Amino acid sequence: MVIMNEGDEMPVRDGVKRSLVGVIDDGTKTVRFVIYEAERSEELASYQLDKTEAQPQEGWYEQDPREILHHIKTCAENAVDQLTELGYSKEDIITLGITNQRETTIAWDKFTGEPLHPAISWNDIRTDSTVDAILAKVPDRNKNYLKNISGLPISPYFSALKMRWMKDNIKAVRRASRDKRLLFGTVDSWIVWNLTGGPLGGLHITDVTNASRTLLMNLETLNWDPMLCRLFGIHRDSLPQIHSSSEIYGTVKDGSILNGIRISGILGNQQSALVGQNCLQAGQAKNTYRSGCFLLYNTGTRRVQSTHGLLTTVAYKLGPNAPAVYALEGSIAVAGGAMKFLRDNLKLIKDVAQDTEHIAGQVFSTGDVYFVPALNGLYAPYWRKDARGIICGLTAFTTKNHIIRAALEAVCFQTRDILEAMNKDCGMPLSKLHVDGKMTSNDLLMQLQADLVGIPVLRAQSWDMSALGVAIVAGHSVGVWSCDRWRHHATPTDTFLPTTTDDDRDARYTKWKMAVQRSLGWASTKKSITMTGQKRKPSIYAGTLTPPDSRKNSDVAQIIDEINPAPDDEGIDIEELMQHSARKFSIFVPLKLPKDEHTILDDAEYYMNKKECDYGMCQCCKPERKLQTNWKTIEEIIENEPEIIFDSEDQPQVCESKQDEAYEPPVGGVVKKRIHIKRIPAIFRNISNKFTNTSPT
Repeated sequence: MVIMNEGDEMPVRDGVKRSLVGVIDDGTKTVRFVIYEAERSEELASYQLDKTEAQPQEGWYEQDPREILHHIKTCAENAVDQLTELGYSKEDIITLGITNQRETTIAWDKFTGEPLHPAISWNDIRTDSTVDAILAKVPDRNKNYLKNISGLPISPYFSALKMRWMKDNIKAVRRASRDKRLLFGTVDSWIVWNLTGGPLGGLHITDVTNASRTLLMNLETLNWDPMLCRLFGIHRDSLPQIHSSSEIYGTVKDGSILNGIRISGILGNQQSALVGQNCLQAGQAKNTYRSGCFLLYNTGTRRVQSTHGLLTTVAYKLGPNAPAVYALEGSIAVAGGAMKFLRDNLKLIKDVAQDTEHIAGQVFSTGDVYFVPALNGLYAPYWRKDARGIICGLTAFTTKNHIIRAALEAVCFQTRDILEAMNKDCGMPLSKLHVDGKMTSNDLLMQLQADLVGIPVLRAQSWDMSALGVAIVAGHSVGVWSCDRWRHHATPTDTFLPTTTDDDRDARYTKWKMAVQRSLGWASTKKSITMTGQKRKPSIYAGTLTPPDSRKNSDVAQIIDEINPAPDDEGIDIEELMQHSARKFSIFVPLKLPKDEHTILDDAEYYMNKKECDYGMCQCCKPERKLQTNWKTIEEIIENEPEIIFDSEDQPQVCESKQDEAYEPPVGGVVKKRIHIKRIPAIFRNISNKFTNTSPT
């Protein structure tokens, strides 16, 4: 026994004291603070707290930005307290790195530091209507139109849609935007701004990996794209400045236990796991197995535009002057979620971690049973929201053991789907697959994965590699953790080698594709009125309710009475009518149909079932029925579109001026403009007719 005298320091590991790197790891459900010794992959100390996630409506997910800051301080204090027993102190932490959940978006006041709305989580799908409005502006309403610029489709997934939604629907955000005190950012921006002083000079920054997930960054220039900002109506002054993933950004000045420590690394959590897995060379890939799966494939400095349903993103940028490294990304909607489905819905298992491996291991195969867990549609590379889960190949001898094993194989087959798409896109076959995440503790799953993709699977000994990745880039920027040496570092892993033949795995994969084909088309998808341009069917009005063109029992009569009629038939004050459009005219729809079940896939494949007639491209319709839209360039569309500006009473005003021109509210708060009545939309002509008691011309 070694007796320590009072005042003696505890010995450090291996007797060698190293510089320490602290990491703030903000996930969807937890906040962690982890401390590493430089150039060591094992965690030295850590502490974590669970977060509160609110769901005010179906498909809406929110977080409290203040809780994130509170948990960071609490976790840091507890992790630092552990250093004393390890022979270290807070002064040994020379730098900080930040890794975070991507796409989650926060709006706050730059003068008060107060959040203007709860953080909208990455998996929130409230922006469906915003997606429709944006798609209506792009040629052919093509959701992939912006992929050549941003690498991403127009989807509720990404931050630009969440920012636009807040500006459209949250009064506090609109006012802050009007008063030039609005700041937008992903979680990393919120954390850095508060750590570096907040309203007292806090840094409003982000890194290229998080910026590449907003739908606003140009992948070539690595800066905010003016056209994209204009399209989504986001002013560049409200966005953070984009930096590399590894540089000294600033110093903590919040008075917490971290005060005075430099911040020198920022990475989105999936990109951080790619670095932590040492996938720093082109042709390497990692897969994170959680409730869903996130697979990133390093393509080096080459930007690969996927034609097989994958996303292009920035993997990392190791310094201001270093080249950006890119990646293809594919996501699986249901992985660990399938096991929870077997437990909670079908009651086939009681404990996911123990029962899945034990019960599935009691049979040597699935008995040709295939489970496609498309519970809310299929993600990459299919992007089919009309798909639904199926179990096929059942026989009289099928047991729950076969079904549970089939659920495990489904995760592996979906991973192979993405790897096949990645190989087609970039032509660089994968030689090994690095894996992490809670599901990787299942040895049977890992062996099945190796068998079904035909390459070695290397499991990290730490299930969460996100914190390690950003620790590496943060240490790299201050010279205590060399990325060049890390490339050649042998990270401890457990290796699973394939045990099946090529013919066997290909035969099983062929049957999996057959099962996927049978899962498609089960759900009928409801098309948005904004997207189809079709009128509502008369059948939605009950017989006793007033039809839309009647003044009886309608608030429209009151609206009309409040507006003075135009002095002649040649023109009317259209802007006065515009004040009462949108929200108040919604009373024309007295009944609401039951909402369809929506998922984050609702933006995908809008026109899968549409015909040429819907686009006016056919030869069978009369010329007057065809759409006469002449899309020249998206820039021209945006340039000519009137801008809506809210006055001091939060009333919408139509402004024909350019975006860059200063806007001065008109006297009385009403913009006056005379236009010919033939140019007025039909809904306004009907109201005008009621003013003048004349027939439409």
